[in-house]
Amino acid sequence: MRNIGVVIDSKLYGDVRVLNECRILSENGFNVFVLCFNYGEYANKETLWGIQISRIKINQKIRNILFAFNNSFELYNLFWKYYIKKFIIEYNINVLHVHDLYMSKAAYYATRHTNMNFTLDLHENYPAATKGYKWMYKLPFRFLIHPLKWEKLEKKYLNYPKNIIVLSESFRDDLLIKYSFLKKEQFITYPNVPDLNEFKDYKIDNNILAKQKDFILFYFGVISERRGIYTVIEALKELNKTYSNINLLLIGPVDKVERNRFYETITDPKIENNIIHYAWKDISYLPSYISISDICLSPIVKNDQHESGVANKVFQYMLFERPLIVSDCKPQAKIVNDENCGLVFKSGDSNDLEEKIKTLYQDSKIREEMGKNGKKAVEEKYNTQIAGKNLLNLYL
Repeated sequence: MRNIGVVIDSKLYGDVRVLNECRILSENGFNVFVLCFNYGEYANKETLWGIQISRIKINQKIRNILFAFNNSFELYNLFWKYYIKKFIIEYNINVLHVHDLYMSKAAYYATRHTNMNFTLDLHENYPAATKGYKWMYKLPFRFLIHPLKWEKLEKKYLNYPKNIIVLSESFRDDLLIKYSFLKKEQFITYPNVPDLNEFKDYKIDNNILAKQKDFILFYFGVISERRGIYTVIEALKELNKTYSNINLLLIGPVDKVERNRFYETITDPKIENNIIHYAWKDISYLPSYISISDICLSPIVKNDQHESGVANKVFQYMLFERPLIVSDCKPQAKIVNDENCGLVFKSGDSNDLEEKIKTLYQDSKIREEMGKNGKKAVEEKYNTQIAGKNLLNLYL
C-alpha cells in the first residue's frame, strides 16, 4: 500500500477538512503521514487514528512573517522545500498531498528532481480570498506582500501538480475556462462535508439557550462584512418592526479590523435586545445550537472566493434538520435549490433577505419539510463516506 504524505502549513487540529481526508485514507488501508507546524502546543511526533504526524517546531510570529513576505523574498518556499524533502526520505513517501495554492511551489521544488507527483488540494479561491484581507493592502504591507501578484501566480502554481482537488464542480469549471492547459481529468471534487459518525456522538441539549417563544435565526462562523452579517442585521431591524420575537444568534469571532463597527452595530437600541453573540463555543455544542434554531443562515457576499465552494456550516445545518436561507453564491444556491432545503436571496440585498425570512417565519410546515429534505440529502450524498470515494479513487 502506498505511503501518502500530507503537507499543511498549519498546526493541523482545527482544520476539519484535512483531518477528515487523512482519516478516510487511513481507514481504507493507506499509510498516511502528515507534516505540519508546532507552535509549542503539541509533541513533535504523534500518532492519531494510525496517522503518523510530524511537526516542525516554529514560533508562530516568525512563520507569519516568512509567509507574508514570500512574494518578495522566497524564504518560505525554500523553508518548506527543505522540510518536505526531509519528510519524503524519512517516511519513504510515494505521493504528496499538499494543501492550499501557496504551497504548490514548495512542493514542486521538493519533487522536481524525482519521479514523484503531487496533488494540490485547494481549500478556496486563494487569489480572490486575498482581496478580502484588508490589512494586506495597507502600507507598508502592500509593497512587501504584493497580494495582487496572486492573480498571476495562480496560473504558474496550477501548472505544478498532477492532480487538483476542488470544493465544487463550479470552481473546477471556472478554472478550466480560465486556464486552457488544465484538463478535466486532473480534477476531483471533495466538498467540505461532515463525518456523520463524528456528529452522532454529540448530545443535543435543547435547554442550551432560554428560547421560550423566540424565533431564532442562527449564524455560525467568522463575523465580518464579507460574510454578509451586516445584511442580516439590516433585515433584522426591519423585521422587528413587525415581529419583535425574532432574534439573531451569532457564534464566531469578529474580524479584527471590524470589531468597532460590529459592536457599535449590535448595540443599536432598535436591535440590541434581539442579538445574542458568543465569540466562541466548542464544536460539540454546535448541534444543540442548531437544534434550538428555526432558520440557519449562510449570507456570504457573492464574490469569486465564495463561489469556489460550500462552507462546512451549510452541511451541518442540513444534517440537524434546519431550513436554510443562503445568498446566491453558485455552489450553495445550487444545493439549496436542488435539495429543496431552504431559500436563496440576492447577495447583499437586505430587503430580499427580509422577505425570505418572512416566508419561512410564517409557515412552520415548509420549515419542517425543508429541514427533513436537508437531513436526507446529507445522509445520502453530502458526507465523508460518499465524497471520500472520489478521494480514494485518486490514489487507488
